[in-house]
Amino acid sequence: MNTADLNRRIESLIRLGTIAQVDHGARKLRVQTGGLLTGWLPWPAEVGRNYRRWRPLRTGTQVVLACPSGDPAQAVVIGVLYTVALDAPSTDPDVDLILFDDGSRIEHNASSGRLTIHAAGDLHLTAAGSIVINGTRVDIN
Repeated sequence: MNTADLNRRIESLIRLGTIAQVDHGARKLRVQTGGLLTGWLPWPAEVGRNYRRWRPLRTGTQVVLACPSGDPAQAVVIGVLYTVALDAPSTDPDVDLILFDDGSRIEHNASSGRLTIHAAGDLHLTAAGSIVINGTRVDIN
């Protein structure tokens, strides 16, 4: 391996890029990174012991790519970054927030213990068993 090839590989180990195309059905995406449009890359997954989360990604989202051996053909998305166009929905360190494009939101404030769920449209609660509401006060408007 020559020095130029080695330098190119080192420089390509971690790359920033922007999602250029998405295929939700195949769970694949293509990323524009510098002058390179990657092939179809695997979709980053969120999998825990007791859950799997589907998070549909969108074009224009900035991502961090890890390229094993410095080869963008083997790239995987290892992070998603905020940008001016897709900014963070909050800067409050006590708030965990999921904000949807239509204005629906799920917010937890760790300092107050308050969990807020707001639906921009209808809110449907379903359960295979009982739905129990306990509280010192329950208001239904």
